Amino acid sequence: MNNFFSLKRFFRLFIKHTAEHYRIYLMSVGVLAGVMLLGGAFIFYVIPEPPDPGMQMAIFIVLLLISGSIFTSTVFSDYGIKNQAIPALTLPASSFEKFLVGWLYSYPIFMAIYTGVFYLVLWGLSSTKQWPGQHFEALNLVQPNVYMLPVLFTFLHALAIFGAIFFEKLQFIKIGFAFFIGYAVVMLLNTFFFEVLIGESINAAIPFGYLNFNSQNHFYSIAATAPATAWIPLAMVIASVLIWVAAYFRLKEKQV
Repeated sequence: MNNFFSLKRFFRLFIKHTAEHYRIYLMSVGVLAGVMLLGGAFIFYVIPEPPDPGMQMAIFIVLLLISGSIFTSTVFSDYGIKNQAIPALTLPASSFEKFLVGWLYSYPIFMAIYTGVFYLVLWGLSSTKQWPGQHFEALNLVQPNVYMLPVLFTFLHALAIFGAIFFEKLQFIKIGFAFFIGYAVVMLLNTFFFEVLIGESINAAIPFGYLNFNSQNHFYSIAATAPATAWIPLAMVIASVLIWVAAYFRLKEKQV
């Protein structure tokens, strides 16, 4: 039998994981739906006009990134609990199969369920509230300017799943702390680099953002051209894949 991947063994592992965790996953879906329902009801019944697609998109993105990161950080929680780590690590399945089960639940399955719950709550709330003379327009995710959302979620998912495997306890807090510290260091280095490059003092140079500075009583704002910025999503996807690979080898290292 292939020690790297066996479809039959993978399906058995997937079914076993589902049977052991479906109650927790269903409770998580219920909590997510409750948060959406309470928050959405507040918005629907407080504002005097129907929430436009822009507001819906903002809520969709914020909840997706937060809830997705939290859920991903719990998928491999068994490996951080001593009395559960040994059975999980010695389970007769390859590291890749174990990683793939967690990846499937925390990435495509989570995104599908999250989107379904969001639209179900949105449909339910919009059907209970009427705005005389105004038309409610639901969020449409099939549009060109939404491509950065899955890219951003992919990157945060990669960080969360790496932290879930790398750390033993408080995975979400630790990976969040490490992310913000790392981002602050990168921003400081980026700022220092541009100050040396242009010979002017600047407040902060956010990675992939605008470069704003004053020189001789004139304000300048420099941005990358469209062909250059088109490489940003690709770079984030490549970085995400590399982090996924690193998370897999970290899990493999634990199993060995």
